[in-house]
Amino acid sequence: MTTRAPAPAVEGHISDWRLIALLYFVGLFAAAQFAKIALTLEPLGAVYPDTSVPFAVSALSVAGILFGVTAGMIVALFGARKVLLAALFFAAALSLIQASMPAFPMFMALRIAEGFAHLAIVVAAPTLMAAVAAPKDVSVAMGLWGTFFGVGFAGAAAIIPFLSGPNIVFLAHGALGLILMAALWPMLPRGVARGEWSGHILARHIEIYSSPRLVAPAIGFLWHTIVFLGILTFLPTFLGVWSAPLLPLVALIGTIGAGFLARRFEPRFILLAGFALTILGFLISIVLPIEARVWLMFPLLGIIGLVPGASFANVPALNPKPVDQARANGAIAQLGNIGTAASVPVFAAATAMGFAGLATAAIVISAVGFGAVWLIHRKIAKTA
Repeated sequence: MTTRAPAPAVEGHISDWRLIALLYFVGLFAAAQFAKIALTLEPLGAVYPDTSVPFAVSALSVAGILFGVTAGMIVALFGARKVLLAALFFAAALSLIQASMPAFPMFMALRIAEGFAHLAIVVAAPTLMAAVAAPKDVSVAMGLWGTFFGVGFAGAAAIIPFLSGPNIVFLAHGALGLILMAALWPMLPRGVARGEWSGHILARHIEIYSSPRLVAPAIGFLWHTIVFLGILTFLPTFLGVWSAPLLPLVALIGTIGAGFLARRFEPRFILLAGFALTILGFLISIVLPIEARVWLMFPLLGIIGLVPGASFANVPALNPKPVDQARANGAIAQLGNIGTAASVPVFAAATAMGFAGLATAAIVISAVGFGAVWLIHRKIAKTA
C-alpha cells in the first residue's frame, strides 16, 4: 500500500504550446504502434508465412482491454512524467527488438508487451497536456489530442512506403521513441497526477466505475468507437474505395472543432448533439438516393468526429485534479479498446443487409450512446 499527498497541477496563465505539441507527437508515435503492423502486413506475411500476422495488430489492444484503468492508477502512483518517459523507452526498445524479426511466437509476445507501453502513453500524455495548458486552452488541447490516432495513422501511411521493409520501419519507430524521450526528459513537469493510491486493484476499479465524474468521459467514447471504426471499415464499400482515406480526415475536423466548441459549451452538450445529429443523419441517408448519399456522409463524419474531442475535453471539465484525470483517461483507454474490439464484428453482421443495415446499426448504437451520456450526466447533476 502506498499513500502520498496529492501533488498540485501545473498552474499558469500561459499554455506551454511547445510542450503540448511535443506531447501530441508522442500520440502520433502511439498511433504508429498500430500502423507499423497494419501497413506492413504483406511484407510481414512473407517473413512469417503460414501465421496469423493480422492478429499482431489487435495484440496491442489486449493490455488496454484488461488493464486500462490500472494504467490510470499507475500514473496516479508514480506521476505522469515518470510513467510517460518509461513507456517511451520501453516501446522504443521493443520496436528495436522487433526489427530483428524474431520467431513469430516471440514477435507476438513482444507486441503484447508493447501494448502495455501504448496504454501508459495514451493515459499519461493527455494528462500532461491538460496540466500544461492554461484553463482557457485545456479543451482545445484535449480536442487536439483526440485526433492523434487518425493523424498518426495517416502520417505513417505517407512515410512507410519510402522505408525499405518492416525491419526498417520498426527501427525508425524505435529511434523516434528514443528521440521523443530525450526531448521530453528536461521539459516535463514533475509531480503531475501523482497522488494517492491505496487499496487493491479490484477496489480501485470499483471506485472508478462507480464514480460518474470519472467514468462519464469514457461512456461517450465507448459508443463512439463502436460506430466510428465500423463506419471507417465498411462505409467505403458503399461509397467507393476512393472515400476510405478521406473519411477519417473529415472526422478529424470535427474532433478539433469540438475542442474549440468546448470553450463556449459544456462538453456534455457537444456529446449529446454529436450523437443526436448522427442518428438524424443516418435516418436521412437511408431514404436518400445513392448519388446524394455521398454528399451527406462527409459532413456526417465531421459530426461523428465531435464525440471523441468532446469526450477528452470532458475529462478535465469533470475532474479538475490531474490525479483524477489520469484515472478518467485510464477508463477511456479501457472502454475504447473494448469498443474497437466489438465494432467490426457488429458492423460485419449489420452490413449483410446492405447500407440500410450499416445505417441501422449506427443509429441504434448512437441512440444507446446518447442515452448513456444523458443518464450519467443527469446523475452527476444530482450529486453536484
